[in-house]
Amino acid sequence: MPFARSFQAPLLKQIYPQRPLALSLRPTRQLLSKRCNSSATPPIAPPSQSQSQKSTRSRRLRNLLYIAIFGGLGLSLGSGIEKLIASPPVPDTEEDITWRKRIEREYEFLPVVQALRNDPDLGGEWTAYSNFSDEEKEHRLTSGSLKGSRGLALQKLFYNDKKKSIINVVYFGGGLEGWPTVVHGGALATVLDETFGRVAVRSFPAKTGVTANLNINYRARVSSGSYYTIQATLDPILSTDRKAHMTAEVRDQTGKLCVEATALFVVPKNIPLRAIGDGF
Repeated sequence: MPFARSFQAPLLKQIYPQRPLALSLRPTRQLLSKRCNSSATPPIAPPSQSQSQKSTRSRRLRNLLYIAIFGGLGLSLGSGIEKLIASPPVPDTEEDITWRKRIEREYEFLPVVQALRNDPDLGGEWTAYSNFSDEEKEHRLTSGSLKGSRGLALQKLFYNDKKKSIINVVYFGGGLEGWPTVVHGGALATVLDETFGRVAVRSFPAKTGVTANLNINYRARVSSGSYYTIQATLDPILSTDRKAHMTAEVRDQTGKLCVEATALFVVPKNIPLRAIGDGF
């Protein structure tokens, strides 16, 4: 219909007059410009010279602190590894003598030693095999082959006559290890056997005896390079003049139980044995 088309065109122009494209986009551009300007961050001023110096100084101090911390850890770790890898000193060498003196000095300040010395029920303190000559000591396992800082560097003994027990403060050196840093179970059995023997010898009128039975239960690790106490006690009810039934415990310096043991010592009837005495 031509008439309808001709009539609608002028009417639409009157209702919706056309505007130039540039004029219609101008408000949108102005609005975007305002939004961008409002959200923009203010310019950051460059740091002053004093602030730059403080920042540099703090970085240097932080670097020095890191060097000191990690350098100290490295030295400590290296020293520990060196001790683990290095061979224990040979007995009676200058290095061994230095180590033994250090071990004996540390022994003097152990809390357990101070407590034992202040116990009125303990009669005296002595070193293992103190009643043996140097030549005789060389023929004994613990005072000969196992001597020195790498072995049984120290055995100090206390006797309680009321309880019929002996307390042995022992230092286990690095040469007694089975697994690295762990004392061999056989070395522990040897020291326990001798400590039992000291209790038995004191109870026998013959002042001598031998091992008939030894049972050991290992409860916790015993570390090398450390001090331990071994307490062996006589059972007076089961024991006689020829048989000694005993129990023993091995504990660390915190009192933790590491080993338990029982033993039976006897005086042989048909085998003459030397009287050992109390200094054993």
